[in-house]
Amino acid sequence: MEDTHIINLFLERSEDAIRQVEVKYEKFCFKIAWNILYNTEDSEECVNDTWLITWNKILPKTPTKLAAFLGKITRNLALDNFRKKNASRRADTHMMDICGEVEKLENTIKDYVEEDIKKKEILNREQVL
Repeated sequence: MEDTHIINLFLERSEDAIRQVEVKYEKFCFKIAWNILYNTEDSEECVNDTWLITWNKILPKTPTKLAAFLGKITRNLALDNFRKKNASRRADTHMMDICGEVEKLENTIKDYVEEDIKKKEILNREQVL
């Protein structure tokens, strides 16, 4: 089916528009999502979300190139998904860095305190003698 006909179905708010765009562009959109996420379930979710966003955005925007319009939506959804999944990893890495720094600080303070105690003991012994 031609893109102009699919766009007209969207403009008419026909549910057949979703079926037609899915038949024609599902593999295309899935490939875009897959190349970013490398996860089947997340890629399928992005593709399904692409149809919903297309349904909601097509009226004010009416694209001239449907493939580019769908591809951009899919790419943005996949990138958002990727960022969300990797944000937690960055936080964990950051926390590990902080824990490592705290441990170094604890060791430094412990060494300093032990050295200070030894100095005081030596001074106390010298005063006794």
